[in-house]
Amino acid sequence: MRGSRRAAKQGEKEGIVMGSTSIAMRIAVSCLSLFALWFSGCTLSTGTDQAVVDELYLHVRASWSPDGRTIAFTSAIQGAMGIYLIDTSGTNTRRLLEGEGVGIAWSPDSRWLCFSRVSSLYRIKGDGDSLIRLNTYVGSIRPSWSPDGKRIAFVQTDPMDIRGIWLYDLHAETASQFITYGNYPSWHPSGDEIVIVDAQVNPSGSGLIYRFLGVDVANLSTRTFSAFSSSADCGFASISPLGNAIVYGLKPADNLAQVWKFDVATNRHVQLTDDGGDYPAWGPGGAKIVYTRTAARDGGLWIMNSDGSGKRRLTKP
Repeated sequence: MRGSRRAAKQGEKEGIVMGSTSIAMRIAVSCLSLFALWFSGCTLSTGTDQAVVDELYLHVRASWSPDGRTIAFTSAIQGAMGIYLIDTSGTNTRRLLEGEGVGIAWSPDSRWLCFSRVSSLYRIKGDGDSLIRLNTYVGSIRPSWSPDGKRIAFVQTDPMDIRGIWLYDLHAETASQFITYGNYPSWHPSGDEIVIVDAQVNPSGSGLIYRFLGVDVANLSTRTFSAFSSSADCGFASISPLGNAIVYGLKPADNLAQVWKFDVATNRHVQLTDDGGDYPAWGPGGAKIVYTRTAARDGGLWIMNSDGSGKRRLTKP
């Protein structure tokens, strides 16, 4: 199994943001115990005991434009679904596209946005013009635009499982398989690597072993940034614009999701939120992170510094 639990949770194979029961559903479950994460023998707590976990996802999957001016996001609110844009000041909210659209990635020049809709890839200009379908494959999700603007990496799925990372060539208008495994691709700023999350069943039978891997675009050689064991879903990871950190979300079955960061230089994982956080995305230069605050009665977008300080609200659903 390679990341199928996380994909099923998000309903991306059908182009829907949340599960089939409710687009903006709250998930209430009993908290059985503290969740712990093991890194090389260390145990890091990801939260505190709660009687009930109540999560809310309304403004999700934010993506920060490379020019720093605009944040795109998907609204999962019934009756207001679509892709929206908002200035980073928190003003000038406008709907770019009505209906389904998730997993937004900006082009390096900030002119285009790529996203998944009904499990196919599309792109659209930032002014809402020129909606173009890029491929006809079923199950194309989680696009990531290359730094030179020539290719888009994405996850190709089928109804049952993840089918690896593919590359779409914008000039040739063709897609080809890059590797047969992995999830959550993000381009290293050098353009020479694609960073992925690889998940394997833990031989001990407890949880999964996650690896952050860099895959060389030219020869497919790999390097491991980090490997750890967890019973939580690890996903929506991306490498910073400076290549020095990886931000990601951890979602235990019995607690709130939280945003974490892996620092490449120190080889340390640091928890950045403690009141619910998911779908983190880097701002230009890697100084800030936008994310969905998933605590009850919220579900909106927040911005914080890359060390977790200076949290401020961006949207209020």
